Amino acid sequence: MEEEIKIAAGKLGISVTDATTKFNEIALSGGVEATSDIALALWRSYASQQLRNKSKPQRNNGAGQAFGFFMSLEEPRDNNAYNRRKALEEYKRDAYNAHQEGFVAIAELGDDGNHYTITRIYNGEVDTKTAVSLPDYAETLEDGSIIIALDNRKHFQSGADNKMYGKALRPVMQTKGLFVGKVGNDEEYKLYNFSYKNSDFAPNTFTWLHMPVMVSDFVEDTLYGFTDKTLNGLTLNDNPEAEIYRNVEHIDMVATMTNLAINNVTELSLLDAKHLEMRDSPATRRFVITDGTVCNISMTPTGNGNRIMYLSDLNADFNYDNDGMTTCWMPSNLEINFGIGSSVIVVGRTSQREGDDGYEPATINVSGVYVTTSVGQAETVEVSEESMDWF
Repeated sequence: MEEEIKIAAGKLGISVTDATTKFNEIALSGGVEATSDIALALWRSYASQQLRNKSKPQRNNGAGQAFGFFMSLEEPRDNNAYNRRKALEEYKRDAYNAHQEGFVAIAELGDDGNHYTITRIYNGEVDTKTAVSLPDYAETLEDGSIIIALDNRKHFQSGADNKMYGKALRPVMQTKGLFVGKVGNDEEYKLYNFSYKNSDFAPNTFTWLHMPVMVSDFVEDTLYGFTDKTLNGLTLNDNPEAEIYRNVEHIDMVATMTNLAINNVTELSLLDAKHLEMRDSPATRRFVITDGTVCNISMTPTGNGNRIMYLSDLNADFNYDNDGMTTCWMPSNLEINFGIGSSVIVVGRTSQREGDDGYEPATINVSGVYVTTSVGQAETVEVSEESMDWF
């Protein structure tokens, strides 16, 4: 073990003492003995990652101007929501241990009613601060106790230090999508993964646009949005007089998209089989492209804000053993400006529940809609104060 640490230290360009200290930290963080095989495996993972990082070229300013359209744009998600729920569950299961292990900080209102005392365990030591108010993400439980979820990971699985260790798991919103376009002087359209850290980025899918982006040097075919620059610099390609305008009359959006993601295309009637096929695909490519006719729309939001659209493949034999329709969950960021009878192409992730009688038909969590034939408008019932006089 000592000889391997010595060799790794030479490769990493650090002293044997620093390498040994790091090795022991990784073992402690992993909850294993420093002499165990698991500790050695964790160390090798860390060292390999550090060596890969050293061999990569330094990130330069990969900023560029992108032109194209989003074929998919998911609802913003809170990256810390899961870990906050986990911390709350740990506290409800064992409040003392959750505090000692750094899952939560505990806040108590002072006797004067004007300030809070907040206590956390940081690197095994009690750390206390006072505050006149608490953040919105503080949780007040039924018994009156107040907790703030913390990031208790000192290191990541790679062995790298977690700079957020001991800090509050505040909401961190992120919007992800699939962008078909060109960046800079690209001659061909490509399919990019897109990521934007905030919740205020919501252009319509299948709309030609220009925007400044950061091209990842480390993750292939990946674009990042600048928090302000991308949002403020987003320009629709709808003004022929504009200097940046591009004539796209000769470009078939659907053909361009499907050519770049041909392995994700499926007939609606084969959705269950495609769902099984895509299960082992990388997360960024675990989506489907399919089309159908709108048979029904429920504009009443579900508990998580989705509307429900039902699609049917009119070219396939109808299955009278069930309703023959595919359920599509439509998030609030997607506009429904079409009605029953419309023909649409949808992009989204599939899901499938297992019921008492086996697996239910796959459904689609839609993140992009292209209307090929629009019929009518989705009906929305408006409720006014005058209509509430029965109350």
